[in-house]
Amino acid sequence: MTRTSTDFSAKEPSLGYFYQIKYALLILLSQSKELDNPKIRIENLDDIEIEDINNLQLLQTKLHIKNKANLTDSSVDFWKTVRIWSEYINDGTIELDTTIFNLITTEEIPSSSVLHKFKSNITLDSDALEVIKKLDKISIESTNKTNEKAYLAYQSLSLDNKKSLVKRIRILDNSIGITEINDRIKKELIFSTYPSTIDAFLEILEGWWFRKSIDNLTSQIDFISASELQLKIANISDSFQADNLPNHFPVQLEITDEDVESLKERNFLKQLELINIKVNSKTLKRAISDFRRAFEQRSKWLRLDLLNPDEEEEYDLKLHDYWKNIFDIMCDQTEDKSLEELVELGREFYIGQFAKTCPQIKIREKFNQDYLTRGSYQMLSDSKKIGWHPNYKDEI
Repeated sequence: MTRTSTDFSAKEPSLGYFYQIKYALLILLSQSKELDNPKIRIENLDDIEIEDINNLQLLQTKLHIKNKANLTDSSVDFWKTVRIWSEYINDGTIELDTTIFNLITTEEIPSSSVLHKFKSNITLDSDALEVIKKLDKISIESTNKTNEKAYLAYQSLSLDNKKSLVKRIRILDNSIGITEINDRIKKELIFSTYPSTIDAFLEILEGWWFRKSIDNLTSQIDFISASELQLKIANISDSFQADNLPNHFPVQLEITDEDVESLKERNFLKQLELINIKVNSKTLKRAISDFRRAFEQRSKWLRLDLLNPDEEEEYDLKLHDYWKNIFDIMCDQTEDKSLEELVELGREFYIGQFAKTCPQIKIREKFNQDYLTRGSYQMLSDSKKIGWHPNYKDEI
């Protein structure tokens, strides 16, 4: 098969969004130790905005994958960022004296560039004026059309505002890339779980973080706080204890008519149709959702070595034993029943015992997710180890 060259220029924007969201998580994890219950916003005033009671930090993240270059005096990345910050200062959107301006880039600043000064804090007026003189010269003399609006925005600042801005700009160059960021996040989480489960831990945390980020991006929530993140980490840590398991599938699946059609030959659906649970009914779609979530969750636990196969088998035995007790009671009521009455008896058995309510049979003491129990019963039904109709063995 012919391999085509990868177009990194097309992929960079998409990866940049992932990088931005992951970096926001890293920032909140790392800075929560120093700031007073900070909160983060994504794509608000800047790529990332982190705020506590004392100050506001704006962060621009610039990810470059191919043809990694230097961050030079006339860099579009730098001047585009300065334009945004300058406009915020001029229109009063931000309080300049309580704001820190950060540019996070995977590029490198050469020592000959004036931007190299921003790698450390500029505190003296004399140093700030020297930088301003060089930036003024660039913005006035440069013929770079791409930066033209940025130069004008910077030039519109008063000298005092330029001085305050320059003292508050921080550039972190040679920043970690998209492939390294997970390792940095895991280092922040090193004491949150066992070494053997850190990858599984991060997978759950990232899933939650991406959902919260989407909520923030769509204005469903105003921010994500450090205390909220701390609570989630504690919750996930608890799920990795000996009497618990992590829940990777917390949300019920949306099952379409096409999903039903693709599974129509599965035994667990035939078992439901046998007791007159209508195709494409919400009850049947909920059964499919439970089946899929339970199957995927149990498979994931086994792949991650979080669940012993013997423990899984013991759980199925407990499920079967509970079902057998109440199934036998139902079967005692089948004498002299018509075919229609047997169907109705099986339907009432399923709806009453396994749909409206859920048997409280736990795989671990603290794992209390009903979808696992209901879905595991559907898995047993699929293998015909259990059934709902009194004569399911003969009918399927």
